Amino acid sequence: MRLRSRDLQFVIASVFLLLGTGCRATGPDIDRYRPPAAMVADDTVSQWSAEVWRTARSGETDATIDALLSPPSLEAPWLEGSGIQVSELEASKLEAPITFAIDRFVSLEEAAVSARTLEVDRLLSNIKSTALDSATIERLSLVADLRAAGLPLEVDRRAAVAIEDAIDAWIKVAEDAEVALRFGEADDAWNAVGSIAIGSDRPLILVESKRRQRRLNSLQRRGSSTGRTDGFGTERPTIDDALRALAAILKFHVDSPTWKRLCDAGFAQIAEAIPVLLKDAPLAEGEAAVEDARESFELATAGVEVRPGTLPSRVRRSLKSSLESMGSDYAPTPLRPSVVARLFLDGALAATDLRTSAFFGPQADQVRRQLDATYVGIGVEVRQTPEGVFLRPISGSPAAKAGLRGGDRLLAVDGADLKGRSIDSIVGLVSGPADTAVRLTLSREGVRDPFDLNVTREEVEREAVLGWRQKGVDDEHRPVWDWLIDPDAGIVFISIREFREDVIRRFRTAFREASDSLGDDRSVAGLILDLRDDPGGLRWVAEDLLDLFVSGGTIFSAEGRRAKIRSHSASSFSTRLERLPVVVLVNGSSASASEIVAGTLQAVGDAVVVGERTLGKGSVQTVRTLFNNGYAFVTESWFSIPDGRGGRRLIDRYRAGENWGIEPNLSVGATATETMEIMSERGRWHSGRGLDVSRPDDLDDPDDLDDPDDPDHPQSALATTNDRELLLAVALLRARLLPNAIARAEKMAKDDKAVMSTGQ
Repeated sequence: MRLRSRDLQFVIASVFLLLGTGCRATGPDIDRYRPPAAMVADDTVSQWSAEVWRTARSGETDATIDALLSPPSLEAPWLEGSGIQVSELEASKLEAPITFAIDRFVSLEEAAVSARTLEVDRLLSNIKSTALDSATIERLSLVADLRAAGLPLEVDRRAAVAIEDAIDAWIKVAEDAEVALRFGEADDAWNAVGSIAIGSDRPLILVESKRRQRRLNSLQRRGSSTGRTDGFGTERPTIDDALRALAAILKFHVDSPTWKRLCDAGFAQIAEAIPVLLKDAPLAEGEAAVEDARESFELATAGVEVRPGTLPSRVRRSLKSSLESMGSDYAPTPLRPSVVARLFLDGALAATDLRTSAFFGPQADQVRRQLDATYVGIGVEVRQTPEGVFLRPISGSPAAKAGLRGGDRLLAVDGADLKGRSIDSIVGLVSGPADTAVRLTLSREGVRDPFDLNVTREEVEREAVLGWRQKGVDDEHRPVWDWLIDPDAGIVFISIREFREDVIRRFRTAFREASDSLGDDRSVAGLILDLRDDPGGLRWVAEDLLDLFVSGGTIFSAEGRRAKIRSHSASSFSTRLERLPVVVLVNGSSASASEIVAGTLQAVGDAVVVGERTLGKGSVQTVRTLFNNGYAFVTESWFSIPDGRGGRRLIDRYRAGENWGIEPNLSVGATATETMEIMSERGRWHSGRGLDVSRPDDLDDPDDLDDPDDPDHPQSALATTNDRELLLAVALLRARLLPNAIARAEKMAKDDKAVMSTGQ
């Protein structure tokens, strides 16, 4: 099961960059791209084409759209003096794909902005104050999401005022509550700030809210909440678990922290939590126990050298003894060992960076599912909203085979109601061993009554590389893709959902298949590389992909402990696609390895990036497996990418200041709901097993097509899509490739004339 949220707190393993090596199965060779002469000609069309691309690269969204709406006239003879002309009908066919795609983009964009405007007006009219209540938070969260997607200027101003006023009010609530030791209330207030940060003009407010929440997270409700129990009935983390995680942080963290610094932070966190965890009479005993434990630890370790990166055995033994003195069957406080361990570890983690984390019990199970290319489950993505819990089946998954549909609302699992349950709890209910069944109670739009759906848990494999449309299934019930989104222009569409070991092989295979399908006399002319919702993955896979496009310079550079720098330079030996026109699609969930690829192609590969600002995940985490299936994610370096001016820049939002992430050249915003619908459309495929088959809504509507009898007609591929970023990408590439199309038409006209002359 996978979770989806725009809240960075949710992201466990889905936004990381892993170091590692693997079996580099490169896949089939692909032809070296050679720019056609028409692309660099000095005629009017070629000049217009190059200027549109330059305008897009410079970030002038409105000017780019205006240029695409007004392509040059193709009515004049192209081969002046040769006696060869192309009819007006043929000329219009060359321009039609550009105007069709950009007209549809503009129409959909106007409709989306109009709908957002009406929704913001409705929401603002129902917001009467900045009170910290669920209704106000929900409405302002929606306003923030709508503002981030894009609003008209006047509406945007009103939305901004409401958001900034709420942030100011909620920060005051949080600070007042913290002073009064009401940590739960303070955490709720900072969580509310984070929920609307996407719509704020304060670039680092989300970072600040996460920093505050990290400190507050373990200070609230620890004494009364039940521990996270593993499969053996042991509450996690144990004190030994905390010590193992601490050792991993000390050994690998980029900042080379000392054991004393982290231990001081851990003890401070426990001391701060005691007034909340213990009340009345036990409070004095608890505070004394913490003080005694700390003094005992400091006395026992007084003579130990404080060096970065190590946890001496004497320190480890003394720390274990001190922590057990506060949380064990023999301790003078009622604190459980798992509470003491978690508090100490949270304090130590807070002394590092926001991306260093540790997971145990059920949370570790979630991490393992994210790390593995395959896992056992039913294969669904979960979205929790104020209206309920909604599911979307992963394509080809057991849930898809059983008939689950995107948008189905989950009401109960095996008869257990979901009211008041967290995402972790729901995942726990749905999870289970292979070949066992789970009963989901669902409601579906258009179906009057709730119904039950039985799903058998099986191995779920995520598809990492997707094409434009599914053509069928292979013998293993995996999708067979159509990679050519625009066969006439030779434009390939490849979506990478995760940088796994097999991605380079699959990418090369996709390119080879697309090139072969164009015939011997043509080659791929342009690429749309879709990295939306790509959380990252293996660094070397991103490097190998970039080697195909970039022949020189440093692609990746990471600064680790004691300023140790690792870097990877492009190799001309592998370069095949240099100077190929490329449009990269990104959104707010594009992270890590996908940011390396998008940012490098933008800076040195002459690519145009379209979509939303990326997540800003510019660090490398090493994942250390702890005893009893726990995980420690430790930031071991911060990486940089080319800045396009001969230098390099950081992109991590926690280290890069205001210039984090990858800013698209052409900004096309989308709300969370719009994004979910678009990515569902892009990622949909069927396995042909059970109820997981093609449905009518998977196909284009013939009534919307100008020429439904021609499957290669460019409109047939795009007439029904609501994917605005994709439409803009197609229009832009078609414009850049218009000189090619003219040259091809000229050649065909020449050939036709030669045939006619021979016949005469």
